[in-house]
Amino acid sequence: MPKPVSSSLFAFDALFQRLRPRDLSMLGVLAWMAIATLLRFHNLTFKPLWTDEMSTLVFSLGHSFREIPLGRAIAPETLLAPLEYTPETSPFDAAQQLLTESNHPPLYFMLTHAWLHLWHSLKVGLGGLGLLSASSLEYVSVWDARSLSAVAGVAAVPAIYGLGWLAFRSRTVAHLAAALMAVSPFGIYLAQDARHYTLAVVWMIGSLACLIVAIRALRDQKPLPIPIVFAWIGVNGLGMATHYFFVLTLLAELGVLLGAIALQIRRFVSSQWRTGLGRTGLGRIGLAIAGTAATGLVWLPFLLAIRQDDGLTRWIYDDGGSSWDWVYPLGQTLASLVSMVYLLPVQNIEDRVAFVSGLVIFALVIWTGWLVIHHWQEATADPNSLLSLRVLGGFVGGAIAIILLLTYGFGIDMAQVFRYHFVYFPAVIVVLAAGLAPLWNSENSASNIRPDSQGLLNGIRFRLTHPGRFFIGLMIVMGMAGSLTVAYDFGYRKLHRPDWVVQEMAERYEVPLVVAISHQTHGQTGRLMAIAWEMRSPQYRDQFDSVEFFLDPQTCSSSSEQNCGSPSDALQKSLARHSQPFDLWLINFEGNANLKPQGCNYRTTKRTDGYKFQQYQCPAREEVASQEDSTQVNVPNSLSTL
Repeated sequence: MPKPVSSSLFAFDALFQRLRPRDLSMLGVLAWMAIATLLRFHNLTFKPLWTDEMSTLVFSLGHSFREIPLGRAIAPETLLAPLEYTPETSPFDAAQQLLTESNHPPLYFMLTHAWLHLWHSLKVGLGGLGLLSASSLEYVSVWDARSLSAVAGVAAVPAIYGLGWLAFRSRTVAHLAAALMAVSPFGIYLAQDARHYTLAVVWMIGSLACLIVAIRALRDQKPLPIPIVFAWIGVNGLGMATHYFFVLTLLAELGVLLGAIALQIRRFVSSQWRTGLGRTGLGRIGLAIAGTAATGLVWLPFLLAIRQDDGLTRWIYDDGGSSWDWVYPLGQTLASLVSMVYLLPVQNIEDRVAFVSGLVIFALVIWTGWLVIHHWQEATADPNSLLSLRVLGGFVGGAIAIILLLTYGFGIDMAQVFRYHFVYFPAVIVVLAAGLAPLWNSENSASNIRPDSQGLLNGIRFRLTHPGRFFIGLMIVMGMAGSLTVAYDFGYRKLHRPDWVVQEMAERYEVPLVVAISHQTHGQTGRLMAIAWEMRSPQYRDQFDSVEFFLDPQTCSSSSEQNCGSPSDALQKSLARHSQPFDLWLINFEGNANLKPQGCNYRTTKRTDGYKFQQYQCPAREEVASQEDSTQVNVPNSLSTL
């Protein structure tokens, strides 16, 4: 090693030895936060905006989907008008529009409103200095939209460090939890979406911390401190104001809490019943439960207004299927659990690569499970650690049981949606960290370097030669690989792919376009907006010089929001006014399109995530009049020939 490098290392080593354990611990947390920041903001704008993100932007800006006219041809600027900045709107406008048109609580949208306007104000200042063009200030940006969720994802790292420390009084567990959260592929998936899930995860971590304190108070027969009572009510209220499914978290917590209370009552079924039960402090825990229920009752009218026949929610209801569909929710749940730690390219890639990735993931899961089980006795040796593991493990089991009960018992297929498994995500991370801690702390008989050796250099040598720590390091590296898999869209692919639709249109673009979608709710409006937004990208901005859009109101009897009929009379009349040839793209229409009066010729039908799109070539109006033998073209209902 060159002498200057060696001298620098030893100087840094001497400085390292002067740092206290608490200082080193804080440096470690900052390091995990830095890694989390890099992973969550990497490729943040790479994937296209999808329907739910469009809803976030429209409502957060204080706008309404009802601003967009239905049943007539509109220009791209009209369709995208709700994505323009409007300085005079307020967070309360965002809440009002959301509660009027959608089925979510408003806290995240109000925060996003403030966040977007903060960035817009900064950009206006830069624009005044000539550093930004006026066009960049017209619409909201994808980075601005998603960055708040990414910031909340970073905030979850120090939060879960605190939960790990509180639950196990172990810096090892706390750091492992922070590291696993920082590199979790599932965490990246949630953080790179302009939605409310990462904010709900932060509130969940706080709620779990209060749960652990409450269970310990029960065990020790001490009253729950009043500040904890109000903190618990507060974070639970914030959680429900962020996402209604936070209620599932609270139900799982309630199950664990009732189990602990029942155990305490069983202990005092004796002559000490009155005095013993009084010392458990059940009154304050009851106050926390009552306070949480009160904060939840605020949203009860909005929850009761959500109906199964509502086009915004009916997709989640199970409408039957094949006899093997009952296995699917179990597989989705297992895949969600695994992806919280491991993920490799399995989408948008060759089948053989996906197959090898699956084998590697399977091997890693088996290896991790064996090591954790092998060291489980060490993890549960301390009574406090055992209690925390029971609490968090019971919470995870309860949350999964609730999801499966809703799926199998009530036909509400929550298990099919990966992001809904956020309701127990942080608890899984802490439980796994607790299981790995003995592996990290175990002695290495094959090495003559001890973990208590002084200095940074000896510490690094020990970590490199310690098999347990080597495996945990491998886990973190594989977590980073999984995070990059998500960031580059090889895993957790966006549910809707407007970019693929626009790519197909660009490849076939020769004449002006008319793009029409079968419309029921603002969900379809968001799909069409995503197509118009993609057409604005630098790749296509100069290609589509003549495009109009049409939101065709449909009444659909099927439970599928895409099972809608032929173009309406309004759409057909709009098509008849064209004086030059054009291509018609029908989005999410089903059945045979009756386009005989327009003389349109069917060309192709394709599907991608969230879209079924059909292309027709239509002549000019005067050409239609001259076609005496024009016949209706049948569009195949089946895509088996594609």
